[in-house]
Amino acid sequence: MKRTKKTHPDLIFETKHWEVYLNPDQYCLGRSVVVAKRDVGSMSDLKEEEWIDFAKLVKRFESGFKEAFGATMFNWTCLMNNAYQSLPPNPHVHWHFRPRYAKSVKFEGIKFDDKEFGHHYAKGTDFEVPEKVFLKIIKRIKESL
Repeated sequence: MKRTKKTHPDLIFETKHWEVYLNPDQYCLGRSVVVAKRDVGSMSDLKEEEWIDFAKLVKRFESGFKEAFGATMFNWTCLMNNAYQSLPPNPHVHWHFRPRYAKSVKFEGIKFDDKEFGHHYAKGTDFEVPEKVFLKIIKRIKESL
């Protein structure tokens, strides 16, 4: 089922070509997923207007995270490996967005430490926050955009 505002309250915002969702894993405070609205299986199949829209989204999102949480830098990845773990593969272009923090951030009484800052993020560091905090993260991001 395609993610929509009605089925996924974790939608942060959307543009003409992209939807942005908060990821359940909040090891990197504000970790999100940016999903192409159009069914597109490869970055090389993105249209120019989708790239332009994505560039505007990146500027808006990174600026908002600096304001909301004091993020130092950002990691963007488009891996799509999981789409090929079953047959037939069904890739869909999406980006993993990880804000990175040089200093600890405290939000809603929870301390977020980016222990791998300045390095590739470590696998297996999943950190789920309580639903109430998860929704407040979304609210704070929306307020900063």
